[in-house]
Amino acid sequence: MSSSKPFAPVILILLLGLLAVAPIPAGAQTQGAVDDAEAAQDRAYRQLLEANEAVGQALSELEAIDDEVHALGYTVTVLDRKIIEFDEQVVNLRESAQELVVEAYTNSGTGLVTAAFTAGSIQDLLTSQTLIGEATERDLASLDLLTAVNRENDRLKAEVAEKRAEVEILQENQKVLVERLANERSKADAIYAEAQDKYKDAYAKYQAELRRQAEAEARRQREEAARQAAANNSSAAASSSAAAGAPASSTPGVVCPVAGNTWFTNTWGAPRSGGRTHKGVDMMASTGTPLVAMDAGRVRLNWHYAGGRQVYVYADNGYFYYYAHLNAYPSGLVNGQRVSKGQVIGYVGSTGNASVPHLHLGMGPSSGVYVNPYPTVRAAC
Repeated sequence: MSSSKPFAPVILILLLGLLAVAPIPAGAQTQGAVDDAEAAQDRAYRQLLEANEAVGQALSELEAIDDEVHALGYTVTVLDRKIIEFDEQVVNLRESAQELVVEAYTNSGTGLVTAAFTAGSIQDLLTSQTLIGEATERDLASLDLLTAVNRENDRLKAEVAEKRAEVEILQENQKVLVERLANERSKADAIYAEAQDKYKDAYAKYQAELRRQAEAEARRQREEAARQAAANNSSAAASSSAAAGAPASSTPGVVCPVAGNTWFTNTWGAPRSGGRTHKGVDMMASTGTPLVAMDAGRVRLNWHYAGGRQVYVYADNGYFYYYAHLNAYPSGLVNGQRVSKGQVIGYVGSTGNASVPHLHLGMGPSSGVYVNPYPTVRAAC
């Protein structure tokens, strides 16, 4: 019996050692990891929302500046044409006025010679009292018209110089915004890639939240349209109805027009030059990203100085979809061709009035009235 006593402490030590290495219950062991994972998911979710808003805001501001630059550029072009016309008119009027000078000199002699030597320029001579006095009984109309044309031409040239100065300022702001957008886009792409790889729950929550917001805003606009209609305010009702977008029931099963990573926010109604407002949604994507038909229908290809390379899809669901700023069309696509839902109809670019690659998407019923595409593409993308 005495020989067994020395082993008791050893057995106790072994038991204590086994207890020390025994596994901690799963709940206690993983709770910290679960909390960390949830915190990481929440952080990724917030970053996705913030990144999308930052890209959308920068793109909206850039679009507004692009539009203003384009409008001013058009104004300058029109003024330049007028100035050319006035310059030609001045040449013709001066020839007529110079004939009047010769005729007046022939009739009046020394008085006009003295006026010619003291005049600072041919314009001064043409408008001098001496010449006018000699021309009183002949043809003052050409002299009056020459003076008026010169005055208007000078005003136009001053206005052109002013507009060009405004364009230069806007172009500097444009460069800053392009750089800002590139930085925001780079950060957003990194956040997107990480979320897709590590935080799929956060990405799904982010998508669901944006869809919820789009649906809530569309519902609010429809309710506002109903109130305005009840108040017999047809213009306000139409505006609210257009902002609400197309009812989901009228565009069932449409697909996202951008077949790749894209960032966009609700920019419907954003102010544009000349008192206009934005009639579409701008979807940021890399140059060359495929664009697909949102629904089956027929296409019309077009080019416009503002929208650049364009394609319209007149869908079987009774809606049209307008794609602008395309880089290129797929080989073989022709006017009137029938396309299927999801078929490639172009590639993202920056043609026309656009300083960065993106898709400007417009849509509306076959009547041709544009409605807000945001709720539709937010549900599909």
